[in-house]
Amino acid sequence: MNFKITILFVLLSALSIVGQTKKPVYFPEVDSINQMLCSILQTKSDINKNELNAYLVGYFREFLETEESWSAEYDSVKYLGVLKSDDGKLRVFTWNLNYKDGSFKYFGFLQYKDKDNSYVFFLDDKKQTDNELKRLYQTYSEWYGALYYEIITTKWNSRTFYTLIGWDGADFLINRKVVEVLTFDRRGMPEFGNKSFKLEKTVTGRLIFEYADRATMLLRYNKQQNMIVLDHLSPPEAKYKGLYQYYGPDFSYDAFSFRAGRWHLISDIDPEKAINYKRNNHINTIKRRRPSENF
Repeated sequence: MNFKITILFVLLSALSIVGQTKKPVYFPEVDSINQMLCSILQTKSDINKNELNAYLVGYFREFLETEESWSAEYDSVKYLGVLKSDDGKLRVFTWNLNYKDGSFKYFGFLQYKDKDNSYVFFLDDKKQTDNELKRLYQTYSEWYGALYYEIITTKWNSRTFYTLIGWDGADFLINRKVVEVLTFDRRGMPEFGNKSFKLEKTVTGRLIFEYADRATMLLRYNKQQNMIVLDHLSPPEAKYKGLYQYYGPDFSYDAFSFRAGRWHLISDIDPEKAINYKRNNHINTIKRRRPSENF
């Protein structure tokens, strides 16, 4: 009888251990990063924002360079976008400063693992004027600058492509959405703007969509259909052509399908394919993290 009771006790103890969920590791650094970002948001002075952000950048970099930081979770951080690649090799962190004149400046880090090596790259936004939008912005030290909210991992010929979809607040009149491909070379160095988008007879390295600040643009990866789906943007009247502060969705949809290492444009797709996708709750919550209600 005592033997049976002992076995039962052991079994119950084992089941109790199995049923317990593993608690996430607590990192005080994550709380500090959250507090810094909240302080920056509440600061009205542009000069003070820059000073606080400079300290945040140094503190964040030092933390990301530790091996333990790969285990950190950032769900409690309100104003930070965090993306993880499907292969577990890449994490992308982005945030921004909103200045009094309505402009934005973006900041971020890439945390990348390649075999036994781990790298951290600070993303430095060098975008200055609208006239420079067509520049390549291919390096992490000369970055286009955006808040990334989705990452797509694809492979072709043993090469991995990380497609990033992001938002750029631009100014009081215009919002932008950005799609670009990030790759890493054999040395583990990142390169943005890989020429991966095929639009009819042309190939480009970055897609930039401009539209009215009050409008909302659908631009997301449709996993069910395995394609990037987007609203087709147009002005309400022909006389506003090229004036992007008047552009908005016209109730038609386009898409990009990944084939042979490139995203190929498919114009005017079936609306059922465009809207019939599984919603990602994480992406939807990002709307509340951004400074614009029109994200």
